[in-house]
Amino acid sequence: MLQRIRLKLRSPDCQSLGLLAIVGAFIMTFCSYTSPAFYFDTSPDNNAFFTVGKAMMHGIVPYKDIFEQKGPYVYFLHGLAYLVSSRSFLLIFLVEIATVTAAMFFVYKLAKLLNASELPALLTALLSPLLFLYHPYYDYGDTVEFFTLPLLLSLIYLMVLLDRRDFRVSHWWYFAQGALVGIVFLSKYTLLGAWIVFYLVIMGRLLVKRQWRQLGRVIGWSAGGFLLATLPWLIYFLMTGSLQAFINVYILFNTKVYLTSSVAAFANLVQSITLVSQFYWGNVLFFLLGVVGTLVVLFQRDIFTSNFSRGLYLASALGCDLLALYGYQAGAVYQYYQLIYFGFFVLPFVYFCQIFFRHVGLPTGDAPFPILVTLLLSLFLVLGVNNNVTDSKVFPNNTSITEKQTTKPQQPAQIDFGRLMRRETPAGTRLTLLNYGSIDMGFYTASGAIPSTYFFQNYNIPQSSAPQILQSQQNVIRRHQVEWVVLNTPAGKTVKQWQGGSGRITSGNLNPGTSKLTKDLTRHYHCVAQHTQVFEGVSVTYWLYQRK
Repeated sequence: MLQRIRLKLRSPDCQSLGLLAIVGAFIMTFCSYTSPAFYFDTSPDNNAFFTVGKAMMHGIVPYKDIFEQKGPYVYFLHGLAYLVSSRSFLLIFLVEIATVTAAMFFVYKLAKLLNASELPALLTALLSPLLFLYHPYYDYGDTVEFFTLPLLLSLIYLMVLLDRRDFRVSHWWYFAQGALVGIVFLSKYTLLGAWIVFYLVIMGRLLVKRQWRQLGRVIGWSAGGFLLATLPWLIYFLMTGSLQAFINVYILFNTKVYLTSSVAAFANLVQSITLVSQFYWGNVLFFLLGVVGTLVVLFQRDIFTSNFSRGLYLASALGCDLLALYGYQAGAVYQYYQLIYFGFFVLPFVYFCQIFFRHVGLPTGDAPFPILVTLLLSLFLVLGVNNNVTDSKVFPNNTSITEKQTTKPQQPAQIDFGRLMRRETPAGTRLTLLNYGSIDMGFYTASGAIPSTYFFQNYNIPQSSAPQILQSQQNVIRRHQVEWVVLNTPAGKTVKQWQGGSGRITSGNLNPGTSKLTKDLTRHYHCVAQHTQVFEGVSVTYWLYQRK
């Protein structure tokens, strides 16, 4: 047994995986806001996930007791992160390293499946992070789209493998894909497009050919994996009496309120096609990999050997792209939604890299120099497409931390306010907080506060579509039900002056204005701190109020 383990560890695949993990850790340190190299993860989405996950670990049931729209797997992961480190994203950072490492390893395995030798396959994998970390599609990090990329690459790998093996693979492949469908379904179901099309086409083929035994095998093992991933959550929702709340929020609210389009199904499909087309035409690299590269993959006989496999790949790619933006309108699409498209850039990327490496005459055997050169080039390319490092501790007192002109080391508002709230809250007393009027800006995370209200934040939803959200928050302040209130205004505007304008301070930070709230706020609360810093390119002042 030990001998087998030693042999496995010495295998080229295992050694390549080890190198990719080291590279992944180094790159993510400077690209992900979850990294300890950053002062604080200021992403609203990440902090909302963390807040709900933390609430779960304290017995608060998502959808029933606290409102948020992502799937339960997202909150469970962040709940585990809370247990590991109660005020940081350390576990999420480690999961991000594992994610980019897994994505690079699938690139490596795809290259080998396309008959590349060891060194070109490894060099291709080392270059691939530029596809996964392309800003602003990879923005703060810690998105469902990013975590889904290696899962999607496993499906693409399976498509190539099925083509190579005349559609005969181990049943465990279908079991694994079924489990992944369950995980993605209960994380963000709009990312399921590729799997939906894959299974429809595969089962359609088996039905036409009347291969009943194989059809039953595919359905049975895939269903087994799906149930393994979803049944525990069904039991959880039934035991907590929250199944109806889960359906109302995660399924119905997301489709009826959160999506921006209310037109007919066919019109939504045309709208989605338009948005996808604009994405590919908007960048030369995207056009080369997404359009030209896909055509090359479809017509090159040394990638897919059968027309059915080519059709399966194309249909899955289109399904992935169209469902990801189905129901959205131009101007309402957050670019990180489109990160999932980059999964289908990988096969063309691998193919083009192999053509290049065949022409440069790589050495055989151990070749540390090409690996070192490729590592440096990869880092150069990643920093060229992702400049998150400029907000890190490498650049002290940068504008995302403070706009105060000083050489004295500063901290962002989240950390300053969090320390103040913990210091002023008596030991043994529960710290209660309301993040008013905007999406979660990280003050729950930094303070350690557990939400005591159903609507613990505002959302990227027009107030007219869900007026109960803001009404609930205003009632909390009128009844002075929490000790602390955090709100924000554009820099230069006081809480009394900020009327809201269009309703947005920045994209992603919807704020209805604060002036109408001033009377109730100042009756029960007084301002104890303010802090100005840049959020998504806009100077924002955060205000901390304490109950009188």
